[in-house]
Amino acid sequence: MNDDNPRVALSISSRSEAAAPDLPTARGVQVALDDLPNRKGRSAQIAVDLFDDEGDPERTAELAEEIVRDRRYVAVIGPMGSDEAFANAPIFNREGLLQISPCASHPDLCQRGFKTFFRLVPNERQQGQELARIATRFFRAGKIVTVADADAFGRSVSAIFREGCAALGSEVVAEAFFGRGTTDFDDVLSEVIAHDPDVVFFAVHQHEGKMVSSRLRALGVRAPFLGTDGMKTSFFLGGGDEHGDAFHTHSGADFRRLPSAAAFRDKYTARFPEDSTYSPEAYDALMLIADAFDRATEPTRAGVLEAFRSRRTYEGVTGEIAFDDSGERVGSPVSFYRVTTRDGERQMEYLGTTGEVIHAPATAVGKSL
Repeated sequence: MNDDNPRVALSISSRSEAAAPDLPTARGVQVALDDLPNRKGRSAQIAVDLFDDEGDPERTAELAEEIVRDRRYVAVIGPMGSDEAFANAPIFNREGLLQISPCASHPDLCQRGFKTFFRLVPNERQQGQELARIATRFFRAGKIVTVADADAFGRSVSAIFREGCAALGSEVVAEAFFGRGTTDFDDVLSEVIAHDPDVVFFAVHQHEGKMVSSRLRALGVRAPFLGTDGMKTSFFLGGGDEHGDAFHTHSGADFRRLPSAAAFRDKYTARFPEDSTYSPEAYDALMLIADAFDRATEPTRAGVLEAFRSRRTYEGVTGEIAFDDSGERVGSPVSFYRVTTRDGERQMEYLGTTGEVIHAPATAVGKSL
């Protein structure tokens, strides 16, 4: 491929569970990149370069400055996390560089006046409020303890959840926070056990969440575990066995159930292990950029951004895509799941959207669904 071809920067972070190129987001972009030669427009020549910040916001900003200095970059996909988005979104906005995040969900990201930042999932306020409705109206929990990562994601979701519960008549009696990379959860465990909650709510990431939730179950906590999609990839939060149920939301597209994602799923699973953890959103992000590049009056950053903002709706693998003036996706549903065990393996049982589940009978939580 010609080095002068237009380029898209993929800004993501290696995680403890996988290096950046092996994450579902990177793989979703790879499937989209494979599909670009089948397009008739000039976007068939777009190249994608991966920028791995390893979850360090300072490095995120450094890489963003490197990206904007190279005029070949006409758009950015990413980042995954909100901390990283707060670091690079102002830089891309300053330079007029279109940015589409598959999953960064902090509510403030679309309230900073950025003209270039867009995301494909609901923000944490929407997800947190839906989880509060689940806790109060489905579980009918009067006493709740939250366990959360101390980063921007964990603190914002925990606060939104607490406020939602208070408005609906339930009480968060304690909040326990831990730092990324910690292995000592004694204070967190003691806080949960001391309050004997009806529900334990988690706003966690996969690695630490697995450790703290497993230890709570081992110490005899049998209350239902409820949380965000930080638990969805390994379904580790103590559910699906005799020790208690676990439930979680997911703000992304589940390509096993979404008709519009069927063809993408076939292509993805032909190359990679099945994982819809924002892989469909990553695919759509590159295709949205390609669509804007083809429609742009000139193949520049300004031209691509103008063409992107001018499209009212786009039919993606994650369904119909439209954005409001702040960069929020319009009409994103929040799905709800229970962890189950089948043939000795934990699996994710889809229960419906949160709106649908709220009205389901829950006289025997975990058994009547």
